[in-house]
Amino acid sequence: MSRIKVPSGFVIGAAMSAYQVEGNNTNADWWHYEGDRLPRSGSACDFWNRYRDDIELAASLGLRALRISIAWDRIMPSEGKVDDESMDRYIDMVKEIKGHGMEPIITLHHFVNPIWFTTRGGWVREDNVKYFLDFVKYVVDSIGDRVKYWLTINEINLYPVLAYLLGVFPPFVMNMEYMWRALVNLLKANDKAYELVKKPSNQVGLVIHIMPAEPASKLSIADWGLAMGMNYVLNRMIVNTLAKGKLPNWLGGGEIGRLDYVGLNYYAVAKVKFNPLTMGELVTSRQNQRGWIINPSGLKRAIRLTRKIGKPIMITENGIATDNDNDRITYIEKHLTIAIKEKVMGYLYWSLLDNYEWEMGYRAKFGLVECDPATLTRRPRGSAYFLGKLANGGSI
Repeated sequence: MSRIKVPSGFVIGAAMSAYQVEGNNTNADWWHYEGDRLPRSGSACDFWNRYRDDIELAASLGLRALRISIAWDRIMPSEGKVDDESMDRYIDMVKEIKGHGMEPIITLHHFVNPIWFTTRGGWVREDNVKYFLDFVKYVVDSIGDRVKYWLTINEINLYPVLAYLLGVFPPFVMNMEYMWRALVNLLKANDKAYELVKKPSNQVGLVIHIMPAEPASKLSIADWGLAMGMNYVLNRMIVNTLAKGKLPNWLGGGEIGRLDYVGLNYYAVAKVKFNPLTMGELVTSRQNQRGWIINPSGLKRAIRLTRKIGKPIMITENGIATDNDNDRITYIEKHLTIAIKEKVMGYLYWSLLDNYEWEMGYRAKFGLVECDPATLTRRPRGSAYFLGKLANGGSI
């Protein structure tokens, strides 16, 4: 079997988000609900204080890019107030990443809001978008031209589903109307943020999450219907909207979708089973700690669907939660091979560190680097060196 060489210019790195690694983000909506509806994040990986060591570690592994997010809750801990010291720390993170020869990729919204924003109605209220734009303008004015790759909003299609339909993320609402309103406001926020961020020297994108849905039983009409509905709500609706550059009339119409490239997050496929009591449920797998159905061919389907948007694609998240690092290496090998063959811009593994995996707490181990939540000791896994070698012109 012939080997595939990583193309010149193909970016390989890792991704993280602020809340999942920094620790003690006490002004965030997530922090507000912890201990009641969510596991405690506590100090997380203490990246807020150890970022220089972690960035140096990522570079020593051979990674060529590092995606981080900037915590809105730190920058604007209360309405109308900015924290210059926190911004200075993020500026230093960017300098450290660049200083170690890596490309910083900056996300402006990664699932988490300041608690004051959420209590004002969050993303359901259109007049709240201005608060996010105040944050974006301050960050961009502070960082200047130091960053080439920006991402406005992470998983713009999945976040409204989790927060406002399934009700498993703050503010824990189950209301389909709110989900659509939040999606529209996020899309409008992306366009206005694009105008603030965009410069001749940078690329500004947003992130979508594609999880192809399949019927648990190909003989079940109900399972087929459920899969088709999920594919529309989660996958096709966002792709079609961005491809057309306008909202459907039933969502108010209007032009949206300003972006230079698409960040694509892909982890697994979904097998859905109709349940008359809950309408539907996901079939789970014991092969990983998230219970996801791992299928590398789903990445090809996700890329080809995303390609309809007509913009370059970067794989901004792709990973597996497991204690078996051989499984992680195999996962990377298979998915990265597809990413290269499909000629995307680059590949970011999720995640650099074992971190706070949202409603699962610290039970799901995604990291290239083990991070013990008790001692915060870092131990690079074999997969870290495997990906680092590929990042420097290796072959699969």
